[in-house]
Parts: sequence; C-alpha cells; structure tokens
Amino acid sequence: MKRYLIITLLITFHYFVNAQSPDNSSLFTIGNEKVSKDEFVKVYQKTNVSGEADFSEKSLRDYLDLYVNFRLKVKEAREMKLDTTSAVLNEFKTYRSKLTGSYMYDTAIIHLAYNRMQTDLHVQHILVKLDQNASPADTIKASNKIRELRKMLVDGKKDFNTLAADSSNDPTAKDNKGDLGWITAMQVIYPFESAAYNLKQGGISAPVRTRFGYHLIRVIESRPSRGTVTAAHLFIKLPENATEEDKEKAKQKIDSIYQQIKNDTSWNDLVKQYSQDKTSSANGGKLAAFGTGQMVPEFEEAAFALKNPGDISTPVKTKFGWHIIKLIEKKTMSSYPQMRDEIRKKIENGTWSEHAKQAFAQKLKKEYKFTEMAGAKDQLRKILDSSLLNGNWNDSTAKNLVSPLFVLADNKNIAEMKPFLQKDFADFIEKNQRKFMNLGSIDNIYNKLYEQYVITAITGFEDARLEAKYPAFRDLMEEYMNGILLFDLASSKVWTKAVEDTTGLKDFYELHKDNYIGQERAKVTTFTAKNQTVADQLNKYLAKGMNNDGILSKVNKKSKDNLKISTEEFEKGKSSEIEQLGWEAGKTYTVKTDSAIRILRVEQILPPAPKPLNEVKGYVVADYQESLEKNWIAELRQKYPVSINEQVFQSIVKK
Repeated sequence: MKRYLIITLLITFHYFVNAQSPDNSSLFTIGNEKVSKDEFVKVYQKTNVSGEADFSEKSLRDYLDLYVNFRLKVKEAREMKLDTTSAVLNEFKTYRSKLTGSYMYDTAIIHLAYNRMQTDLHVQHILVKLDQNASPADTIKASNKIRELRKMLVDGKKDFNTLAADSSNDPTAKDNKGDLGWITAMQVIYPFESAAYNLKQGGISAPVRTRFGYHLIRVIESRPSRGTVTAAHLFIKLPENATEEDKEKAKQKIDSIYQQIKNDTSWNDLVKQYSQDKTSSANGGKLAAFGTGQMVPEFEEAAFALKNPGDISTPVKTKFGWHIIKLIEKKTMSSYPQMRDEIRKKIENGTWSEHAKQAFAQKLKKEYKFTEMAGAKDQLRKILDSSLLNGNWNDSTAKNLVSPLFVLADNKNIAEMKPFLQKDFADFIEKNQRKFMNLGSIDNIYNKLYEQYVITAITGFEDARLEAKYPAFRDLMEEYMNGILLFDLASSKVWTKAVEDTTGLKDFYELHKDNYIGQERAKVTTFTAKNQTVADQLNKYLAKGMNNDGILSKVNKKSKDNLKISTEEFEKGKSSEIEQLGWEAGKTYTVKTDSAIRILRVEQILPPAPKPLNEVKGYVVADYQESLEKNWIAELRQKYPVSINEQVFQSIVKK
C-alpha cells in the first residue's frame, strides 16, 4: 500500500507525456531527447492545482528545475532497462488491468441504463418454468404452454391476475397474483427488463425467455423516477409464526412508542431503547439510501410519502413487523456524468453483465471487420466427442488444425490483420469446457464456448489498442510506468540506501555533526536512599568527599537496596527536574517522596555539543538522503547534458 501511495504521489507531481513538438518549440533537451514547450506547460498547469501556476518567472523557473530532474531520472531508468524487468512489468500489468474495465464497454449500454433509470414501471408476470439447459422436447412443451396462456389473455377468457394465481410457476404468484410491484433499470434480469421497457402500458408481451423459463409480462403503469430517499426507522419485529396475541402486543407496543414520539420524546433515545433492528439502532435507526424496488412496498411507499426532513410516519406494517419511519433526505436522480461510473460498475457486476459483454463484442465486430470462416468452425466441431460432456476433452486431436476460424482487421489504430486459428480455439475449449458441462449436448457446449472465445478474442484485440485509441489512457499508463521506474531507481539510489548504508550514514554524520548541536547539558548524579537513616549516612560520607564506590560499600553493607546511584545528562530546555530545582554546577538538592529520598548533585554544566547519532538518526537520514539526491542529480546532468532554450522559456512567462 505504501509503495502504491508513493507512486501515486509521484504520478501526481510528475505528469509525463510522449508527444513531441517541432524542434523550434523545444524548451529543453536532455542528451539527445527534446522536450517541448507545450508539454512543459501542460504538466506545469496540471501539477500546480492550488493556484501556484501563475506563470511568473520564479514559479516557472522553480518548476522547470524540478521537472528537468524528474526527466533525468526517468531517462536514466529507461537507459538501465528497468522498464523491461519482470518485476516492473508485472506490477504495471496488474495496475493496467484494473483500469481497462472502464474502457471495455459500449457507452450506448450505459446511456440505455441511465435512460431507463429515469422511469419506474409497475409490472406483473406469469412464468412457465424451464431449465436454461432443457432438452428440445421440454422447450417445445413450455413454449406451447406459454403461448396457450397468452392466447387466453388476448381472447379475454381469463384476466391476468387470476391466470397468474392459477397457472404461474412463480411460487409467489398465489399470494401476489403475479404482481411484482415497481421496478427500475438493473433490478431484474436483462431480457425481462428489456421486454418490460418496450411494452406499452396495459400491453401483454410476447413470450420472453430467460434463464428461469418463459414469461408473459404486463406493465400496469409507469412514473418518473422518484430518486432516492434516506430514512431512519424504529422497528418492532413480528415472529414468523406470530399468534394473534403476538400481533396485538406488537401493535400496542408500536402505538405506545409512536405516542411518545408525538409527545416530543427523543427519537434517538427511543430507537436505542426499543428498536429491534440492531444494525441501525446505535445510529438513530439510519438506513442506507434506497430507491424504487429496494425495500418492501409498504415501507418504500411510506418513506417516499414523507415530504420534509424530520417528518415521521405513523406506524407502518410490513411482513417483517412494525416500523416508524423518519425522513432524513430525499434526492432526485443525478446527472449522467455524475452517475456514469456507478452505472458502469452495476452493469459489470449485475444482471446486465452478460448482455453488456455481448453488445460490446458486437460493436467491436463491426469496427474490426469480423470475418468468420464457417467451414473451419464446422471442421473443428466434427472432431469433438462425448468426452466434452464430461469435461475431459483433450485438444491433441486438433494440433494440426491451423485454419482461421475468423479474422479481425484494424487499419486505424494499430495496423493489423489477425487470424484466430482452430488450434487456438481448441486450446480454449480444453481449458474452459468444465464451465459449460451442464448445457446438455455437444452442440450446446461447443456453441457457447465459441461465443465466449469470440468475446475473449475480440476484447483482447481491443485491449491491445487502448493506448493507441485513447490518448488519456496512454498518458495515464505512461505516468504510472514512470512512477514505478522513479520509485525503484530513487529507492535504490537514495531512500533505501540512506537507511541501509550504515557506514555511509556514519561517515556523513561525522562530516556534518556540527549541524546537530544540542543545548547546554547538566551532568547529574542521583542518590536514591531507602529512608532518612540511609540519607543521613549518605550526607555524612559526601561531606567527607568519599567517592561513590566507597559510599556504596559502606551504606549497602547489610542490604544492596539501601542506596542506588545513577548518573545521567539532562539537556537544557527539556523541562527536566534539574531546571526546576536550579541549573548550577556543584549544587545538591534533596527530593523526598513517600517511597524514597533522592539527593541530586549537579556535577558539571556541559557546553553545547553534537548530539550522538542514535539521538538524531532520523534527521541525519533525511539529510543524507538529500545529499545523495543532490549528488545523483549532478551525476545525471554530467551524463545527460541539459540545455534550456531561454528564448522559448521567456515566451511562457507572463509579465
């Protein structure tokens, strides 16, 4: 994490692009490398985001010096081929893979989702259940049944709700008569949603196939999106098999609490005391913001019905129990630019994912002139056997099949015509066959694998072109690579070296120790006597001028705990005990406590002197790093001469 943070800071500070301007606008050269005026201005403006980019000569001159140093380091790293090491390439690949997702989508899909999110639909459905890998016979049977049901509705022989309750395979239909309530985009599976949003109000869809089976869909009504609401609730739970007595007790309790709220009792206190939603009770009952279709209908309707922040609902009953709801905030739907990334992530991880991949692949097929060789596809199909059904097919029988299955061509970004061969698809089949064993037949498995292989191949073809296709992506990748290189090189030359090179650090300290002068110090001996009798003995021996060893031998003859002696130095200005008692050589002070008697004697006052390395190591390391950096830059400037075009520089300055 620390490494990524440092690299990110380096990127922010050292924005770097490759585009070169004509020679006559070169601002400076490093060796044989030219850097344009436009490039420098771009990075100067981007880096100085806090108002410092005033284009004054001083500001520009200071930044130019920093930027030249940066370019020197990057040039050195590339000359050393650090950008070809496996460690750097693997780290770069990992970072790049995290960013490619935002470019691997058809923006039309995101726009479609956003447009649908602006409308809520009240929908009903009838389901004829069918396994997604059902046999042809079962599929025909289910298809005939759904068509019969639709004919009954169209002919007016049955109304939708009655037919749903009687004939739908949705287990909830007996209770809700096929009514799913209100939905919005990306809440149900894509084929169902698309059919619903393409229906006119009151219309009945043609049979819609999803992974659950066949559906008939009816849209009862529509409305503009209500946005989102943030609310808090106080919750009284009803047991799953609640008796009438349980229900009455819960009703009386929620009514009693509601009356306390009306009497201005603190909402937070009541929630904390009574609410049985323990995940929210400690936070005043606050719930995450929600929109259409994300809560049970009764709760959702009551929350959206509240008008002003602070408004509180009457008790609301749901299948879970009783709620009192407090409005915190309502928000209308945000703009497309504000929601674009959020929608993309929902598409990537939600019900639209597969459709989005297929739609993107279809777009790329057109862009890269996808051309399929059906004969080659059929030839590979013929060598597959029943081992595919068990996930054990081996691609050894396809080693000699080298005809193209399809070809992709790009003459705009990176000129290339790339064939994708039978043997490559065979390898893909062997590695991925187990994912699709449940599809029931060799043809089903083969066709699904082929569909996935095409998507994989064409998105890989696109991935290889992102830098050429999107300048912003190219610049970001270049920035990150430079950040990695700069981190690794500076770490070995400066940061790590200053910490690990103990000999160099000591030598640097010895040369510059006068930079680490401390304050005046007092050398103090502390005598800690066990009691007053020991203290009296001590004072007698001190008066005779006896040395410390002699004193200890006399006083501690019977017990080593009678007297302890220690000597240490105190730096002036550190609020030491000696400063409070008196900063004077030769003085003796007595300090009595409940546990001992201490006698402090100031032996001498020492003049200011360099502090030992262990006391100032952090400062010395920082200064040593600065020295290493300075020397390194000097070496680089010697190795790669820098020339500033003063005339071009002055053309940037605002006077």
